[in-house]
Amino acid sequence: MKAVVPFRCVLVGFDGSADAAEALWVAGAVADAPGDPGQLVILCVISRALPPQGNGEGSDGVRPGTLVQTRVELVYSGGDSPGNVMTLYAQDHGFDILVLGRHGGGGRRKITLGRAADRAVRGCLVPVLLVSAPNGETPTIAGL
Repeated sequence: MKAVVPFRCVLVGFDGSADAAEALWVAGAVADAPGDPGQLVILCVISRALPPQGNGEGSDGVRPGTLVQTRVELVYSGGDSPGNVMTLYAQDHGFDILVLGRHGGGGRRKITLGRAADRAVRGCLVPVLLVSAPNGETPTIAGL
């Protein structure tokens, strides 16, 4: 019998869309599974470089009432697609799973996946979990 190991190191892509907000909730629950404290990294891919501030590292924090370590990372795409950037980031930094909203903030919703989700599903070497917001509603993310 194969043992099921929880995903302890969770990467979630966030672009501000309703699906990404739902993915954030789901990723927090995945990282907060029973066992050792998990780690949740929220990755925002930006299309142009920001001026350097501080040491260039993400801000570490812990959600109140849980043992999940949470960190936010801003990554410059360098002209690459957000899906490719998130896929490479997940693989290069040893994440157990990549959680993404099914659709991003741009364009209208279709039956097919959004561009970033499609690229991640096709190219990522770690498991990818796609999440859709129920009825297109934006969940409240103040608790995360």
